[in-house]
Amino acid sequence: MAKKIGELLVEKGAITKEQLEIALKRQSITGEKLGHILVKLGFVDEEKFYKLLAEQFNINKFDKDEFIITKEAQNCLSLKTVVENEIIPLEKKENKLFIGFSNFTILNLIKDFEFESGCKVYPFLMPDNMVKKIIIDFQNFPYGLKDYKYKSLKKYLIEKYNTFDVDLGKVAVLIDELEQNYTQIIFTDGEQPFLKKNSAIFKVDYKLIKHTDILNFIKLYLSEGLRKKLVEDNNIKINLNIYNKTFLCSILKQRGKYNVILSPVSKHIPDIVSYDIEQPLFRDLISMRGGLYLIAAPHGHGKSTFMSSIASHFSKNLNTTIIYIDEFIMYRFESDYSYIMQIELGSDAENLKDALLLDKVINSNIIFIGLLNNLEEFVNILQLAEAGKKVFISLETPDITSAISYINSLIEKTKDYSIRERFANVLRVCLAQRLVNLRNSIKKLYIYEYMRMNLKVKRLIVENAISQINSQVKGSSDYIPLEKKFADLIKEGVLEKDDIFNYSLNYDILKTYINL
Repeated sequence: MAKKIGELLVEKGAITKEQLEIALKRQSITGEKLGHILVKLGFVDEEKFYKLLAEQFNINKFDKDEFIITKEAQNCLSLKTVVENEIIPLEKKENKLFIGFSNFTILNLIKDFEFESGCKVYPFLMPDNMVKKIIIDFQNFPYGLKDYKYKSLKKYLIEKYNTFDVDLGKVAVLIDELEQNYTQIIFTDGEQPFLKKNSAIFKVDYKLIKHTDILNFIKLYLSEGLRKKLVEDNNIKINLNIYNKTFLCSILKQRGKYNVILSPVSKHIPDIVSYDIEQPLFRDLISMRGGLYLIAAPHGHGKSTFMSSIASHFSKNLNTTIIYIDEFIMYRFESDYSYIMQIELGSDAENLKDALLLDKVINSNIIFIGLLNNLEEFVNILQLAEAGKKVFISLETPDITSAISYINSLIEKTKDYSIRERFANVLRVCLAQRLVNLRNSIKKLYIYEYMRMNLKVKRLIVENAISQINSQVKGSSDYIPLEKKFADLIKEGVLEKDDIFNYSLNYDILKTYINL
């Protein structure tokens, strides 16, 4: 099919034979669709490509940049059918259903769609990025209950600025205004912008980003000092204010090309109550009892958001003083009843040691710490917990035992093993969490395991027998593991067995809860 499309483009004069050869060679290496390569290399305009593609296969081309998909049209096909086949129920007229698609293999399934909908189905070719965006939106939308409205980014830009050729900062802010539940906007040399919503990613309906577009962005929004740092290190990560919207901005330079990654810094912090945490754990987390509270999870599984939710709860319900320290601040707190000092490492303080010294100035009651690198830092934290302060530490580890083992590995670097006993004396709660992808949805389910401190765990820590926590405590009423939670989700039909292999788990323990 790719060769026929290529020959058609050459025949129509859209590309040259030499350009086709270059694209086919690249396709043999990358496996990308030929059309994507031709557009990316600038050999053919995307609009012209889809027009010729529709002509080649005698298919109507859908060319609206603003439209409404009624709930009546949505109800013709189930969300499962729409997601699995990547089709869009565009419009229903009497007994006719017009569907959008970008993958030609669905043309073999038209009879199936007609059987499900009870309508005569007419397919329309749509740009791939438009199909993907609508499907991702549907997965976080009351599908079948409400009309869905679509308008392209280009149309929004033209309405707001009378042109869509604006600086990337304006593009990012407009995307932020229009999109919900996204995690990243990505600008890359030679590509259309990407939008990431949780685990899904799709291209935004906008022009190809030129090298000069990114250079202009860097000149507009980075100081001279930051630009020099970027040139020296080939990467930089900062909080950036763009038209009164704050983003966590990462800029990477690889093989002469730039990638700009913008993550929204939000004022909206989830309510800790929305996590549906068991009451005993909830009481431990929001009490004023001093000591150490460990929050563990792999990268990208919501540790910062969870700790921010706890901090926000204290701010709204208690009159107290809070310090929140992290490498990058993802949320901005409103000081309701409490005073909150947010410290961004590298910006507000050089390192964690310097940040903790600020406690001597404000004498906080509660401290949140987003990272822990070495023994010196841990001893400083330990002293604060021993002074009766409530200290939360975020650790990038997969479970409770590995979180305790990580701290123990720091203690092992010194011969002062009394630190281990001090650690055991102030440890109160360990919690490990996961954000689980749900099928046919961009929403994620929060699950967790936790262990409250008891004499047995304290003895194992003091005796440097951390590994025995798994054999002597894990699986008991004192430590209900993640594996049990995953097994329950499988039994309830929320997850399938194959889904669990996407997560770091102890599969031997899992087998005790479910037959694999």
